[in-house]
Amino acid sequence: MRCYGASDVGKIRKVNEDSFYIQTYDSNHALAIVADGMGGHKGGKKASALAVKVISEYFEALMPALLGYNGRQLKHSLLKSCKKANEAIFSEASLSDELSGMGTTIVACFLHGTKLYVLNAGDSRLYIINDEIKQITKDHSLVGELMSLGVISANQALNHPQKNVITKALGADENIDADIYSLKLSENDYILLCTDGLTNMVDDEKIAQIIKTEPDIDSAAKKLINEAKESGGNDNITAVIIKPVCGGEE
Repeated sequence: MRCYGASDVGKIRKVNEDSFYIQTYDSNHALAIVADGMGGHKGGKKASALAVKVISEYFEALMPALLGYNGRQLKHSLLKSCKKANEAIFSEASLSDELSGMGTTIVACFLHGTKLYVLNAGDSRLYIINDEIKQITKDHSLVGELMSLGVISANQALNHPQKNVITKALGADENIDADIYSLKLSENDYILLCTDGLTNMVDDEKIAQIIKTEPDIDSAAKKLINEAKESGGNDNITAVIIKPVCGGEE
């Protein structure tokens, strides 16, 4: 298995409010997290970092027993860790006017052999790239909801005046109802977790092309970030790429 992540402040923002985390436990198991904070520079940065910290520490505390968990237990672990992160952010925000209203998107996955378990809240995404690119997660945003209802098209969504309105995020409410997915990986799959600083600047087909044509995932992640910056770089940009063992060459 190969894993690599990179994050960049972009060309407009002064503070990087994105956070990410990658941990491999052996050749078949890994945890990856990407979070995009909001609520002002200080609040957004703190919220995303806190989400990553709480979720990663929750999983670390379950090791090594977690490696033997079944699918139901792994989904429960992702949801439980997300709930704890939400509680931590919500509580922290209540302690200071400066942090009031802070929150963060979250997309996290646990790789368990050939199975992948995915959790998300907000508009940070997880993709599977093979012969084609497929978005696994659903965007919890006003634009995402309008698209799913057929009110606007994908092209209209790109420049919608309310494209940054998030409808679900950690810390926004006392409780969180995150989405959970499970899927079986196929040969030559790549896994991409990223923030909207990438997807708002680089279209899906270009993302897939870069990942499939770069010589390794390190250079692919860096090129994705450079491509987003060359296209405007108006937000923080984070990309985490995983190439599992079941994906072929190691």
